[in-house]
This record gives sequence, C-alpha cells and structure tokens, in this order.
Amino acid sequence: MKTLEEIKEYFSHDKYATQATGAEILEASEGYSKVRLVINEKHINGAGYVMGGVYFTLADFASAVALNQEFDDKLYCALTGNIDYISSVQDGVLYAEARILKEGRKITFSEVNITDEDGKLVARTGLSSYKVMDRKQ
Repeated sequence: MKTLEEIKEYFSHDKYATQATGAEILEASEGYSKVRLVINEKHINGAGYVMGGVYFTLADFASAVALNQEFDDKLYCALTGNIDYISSVQDGVLYAEARILKEGRKITFSEVNITDEDGKLVARTGLSSYKVMDRKQ
C-alpha cells in the first residue's frame, strides 16, 4: 500500500482536478478516499451556485484516488457515471468520499457521496471503471 504522500504526489499530475479545480486529497486507504474542495468564484455558475461539473469532477477524482492507489500495478479509467444533484451550494467547502462497491476482474463499481462542510449530502454518484492495466496478471 502506498503512503498518503506517495498517492498525493502521483495525483498531483492530474492537473484538471488539482490545479484547475482545486481538489485536495485528505485520506486514502484501500478502496476508499476522501477529497476536499474549497469553493471559490471560479466554481460558481450564472445562477450563483456551484456548477454541476464541479461536483462531477470532484466525484470522478475521488473515485480515481480510491481505485488507483497501487498505480505501479493497476490502472483504472472511468467507463460510466451518473450523478444526482440533491442540494445546491453557493460557498464553503465540499467533501467527496469514494468507496469501491465491487471490484471485478475488469470492471469495478464505486459510489461517491458529496457533502457540504456541515455534513449535508449535496450530491451522489455511481461510477463504473475499467481496468486498463494489471501488471500482476
């Protein structure tokens, strides 16, 4: 298992999630991750709320971190994803917690819950990912 610092270093190369969007990895363990995003003006849509793509980017990134912690041995990429927007947010901090639900031979399923800083559920996603590399086989 990689250390949190090794995982952060690897995912620092995900420029869209980390630099453009501002996602930060807080926790990572086997089949789990927690990431954070501090909302700023670049995340806000024309109506004054966090744009839906921000939620999805956060969910996709959290899922990638949960899945790709053994990046020397395995690599997964997203296949499909759906998102339910439950509540709107204008400011503060968002947290995304990803959990792997089932890891198959080639396809893996994960869920990501996104909450605000008070722990209120604001979005949830279901994602499937495809194993494109497995050096252990």
